[in-house]
Amino acid sequence: MRKLLFAFAVVAMICACSGERQYLSYRNLPMNMSAKAMCDSLLQRGLVFDSALTDSGRTYVLLNAEEHYRLDIVYNNDTISDVLEQYAASYNDSTSELWQQMRDKMATEITTPFLTHRADLHKEAVFQTDKGTITLTLLNTYTPTLTVRYSNEVIVK
Repeated sequence: MRKLLFAFAVVAMICACSGERQYLSYRNLPMNMSAKAMCDSLLQRGLVFDSALTDSGRTYVLLNAEEHYRLDIVYNNDTISDVLEQYAASYNDSTSELWQQMRDKMATEITTPFLTHRADLHKEAVFQTDKGTITLTLLNTYTPTLTVRYSNEVIVK
């Protein structure tokens, strides 16, 4: 009888822990797919592989000529940890406008962000979900840049 109760408790614990974790998606591609598969899917969508900037074993670098951004897929053992989009512009107003548009869109689709920095030259908004974290960072310095980081890291509140 005792063995039967112990077996039932083990089965109940396995069932409770077996729920699959959901992952963020980057442009409708789930981030739990392999880094190579995501890279191949993005190449089919028109991005270009940059072998000069790619770090074998850690990062794939892709470029998009139409939207003028660089995409870094950071991985470890073919498991994606982060996806970074980096937009560079010639003047500050274009990146500020793009930051505001992306922030407003994500605020309506995901949740209200935590604003960790809010100044003219540096703005940062962090969107935390149960699937991962998205961070929008605007740096309006000599070369204005906007970085969007999709991370599978779940920050516990």
